[in-house]
Amino acid sequence: MDICTISKLANEAGVSVYVVRDYVLRGLLRPARRSENGYRLYDDRALERLRFVRSLFEAGVGLDELTRLCHALDDGGSDAVEFLECVRARIVARCMALSTMDRQMEQVISAMTPDTTKGYRHA
Repeated sequence: MDICTISKLANEAGVSVYVVRDYVLRGLLRPARRSENGYRLYDDRALERLRFVRSLFEAGVGLDELTRLCHALDDGGSDAVEFLECVRARIVARCMALSTMDRQMEQVISAMTPDTTKGYRHA
């Protein structure tokens, strides 16, 4: 992707323009530069950041925490590593909880599904 407008960036990331605008206002995302007529223009780095932030958001990380994380990443200090480790630990815990939930659902489905092999005799 070359330099693009907000609408193309949003389309590439699979989000609405309103989400991108909100992220820019919160400081989660920054335009690469502005065009002569004042439009914000975005690059591959912005698309990568947008996808990263969306993935974290969909994994359950809240916007306030994402804002602090992005500010820490932009500052480049040791706070960013600490923040990333904390978020990663939460994601690992969430994955474990989802895995447990999946096993429980599998058991419920199995218990509710009739066994079609009963009553048949194999020759």
